Amino acid sequence: MAFPAKEYNRLQSLQKIWDVSQEDMWYVVESGLLRACIWLPLRFVERGVIKQRKFIFESQETTEGFVGVRPEDCRKICSTGRARLRIFNSVGEDGHILRLPYEPPQPALSVRLHDLVVLKKDRQKFEKTYDICETNVRDLHPDRASSGFMASEDYRYVKLNSREYHLGDIQARVIEMLHDAAQSQKPWVHSKTLLFESGSNAERIRDVFRTQKHWQELIISNKRGYYRLNIPMEKLEASAQSSPAQSLVQQAFSAGGCLISHQIPTPAPISLTTQAPDMVFS
Repeated sequence: MAFPAKEYNRLQSLQKIWDVSQEDMWYVVESGLLRACIWLPLRFVERGVIKQRKFIFESQETTEGFVGVRPEDCRKICSTGRARLRIFNSVGEDGHILRLPYEPPQPALSVRLHDLVVLKKDRQKFEKTYDICETNVRDLHPDRASSGFMASEDYRYVKLNSREYHLGDIQARVIEMLHDAAQSQKPWVHSKTLLFESGSNAERIRDVFRTQKHWQELIISNKRGYYRLNIPMEKLEASAQSSPAQSLVQQAFSAGGCLISHQIPTPAPISLTTQAPDMVFS
């Protein structure tokens, strides 16, 4: 079956496709080398541009669709896991800003790390700029098929030994985090971390997986609040090492003059004020 091509990828997906570390993936969006976007539900917004560090209002409109997340906001999301945003970059018109006004009242949009996506055109531009080819990277980590564990790219389908699991969004995020932890050789993750990072409102992991009859065959607990995938850890040690493909991508990132180990300079704050002195947007 030919699966349809994606119009966007989440950061976690690209991290695996390019076979780079989480820190490297975060670096490129935090520094503005790669544009991250989110889906903006139907909202009333103000459109404008930044001139001399001020927001110059141009028009008002109702819009819905993908909008760009500013690099400084990406940094906040990557650091804390979420942020409430009111200011976005326009995807259709470069240089234009979209912001949620206070009048009429428009609540800030709560954005989580899992909400960040990279549009197809931005991914292709980035891969061309840094010479990242499909033949140089791997769509799946090899250990997904080892130790009896297999998973789809979004982790909504998981197979461990001979048992298959069809997971919901939050369940899939928990399994993805546990799989990432297994590859880092620190397989145990506290339940509070799993619940918070997955966006779950449940109080216990068992509540998250209440629809999965055999979930305790998939993940195990140490009875002290920590969980891990039920995979023999010794069989994953080799996959935790840096691969040739990962080194290639890291070299490509550095080729543009942006060394991944460098700290990101803090940009000077922009005063987002309209020409009216009583309108301040920060």
